[in-house]
Amino acid sequence: MKRLGALFLFLMIALVPFAGGAGATTWSYKTFVKQSVAWYYLYLDKQDSFQELYNLSVQMNVSNETLSLALELYNNATAEYESAMTYGLPRDTRTLSWVVFSVHIRKAYLYASQAVEVLEQALKELEAANA
Repeated sequence: MKRLGALFLFLMIALVPFAGGAGATTWSYKTFVKQSVAWYYLYLDKQDSFQELYNLSVQMNVSNETLSLALELYNNATAEYESAMTYGLPRDTRTLSWVVFSVHIRKAYLYASQAVEVLEQALKELEAANA
C-alpha cells in the first residue's frame, strides 16, 4: 500500500506541471485577430471619451498639472496608435503584422484608458469639492 501511495505521489509531482498545457492547444489565430480588432475599436472609443472629458476639464478649471499628465498619456496613446497604423489594419491573412499591430494598439488603448481615468478622477474630485 505504501508503494502505491508513493507511486501516486510521484505521478502527481511529475504530471502537475503539464496540467496547464492542455489549454494551450485551444489558442486560435482567428481569436487573436478578433482581439486585435477589439483593441482597435476600444481605442477609438477611448479617444472620443478623452476629447469630451478634456474639453470639460478645461471648462471646469482642472489643474494644469492634471491636464498635463492626461495630455502626456494621450500623446503616448497617439504615438502607439500611429505605430500600429504604420502596419495598417491587417486583413484576415496570417501575417506577422498582426502581432506587431496588436502590441501597439493594445498599448495605445491602455494609455488612452489611463488618460481618461485621470480626467474622470479629477472631475469627480472637483464635483465633490463643489458639492
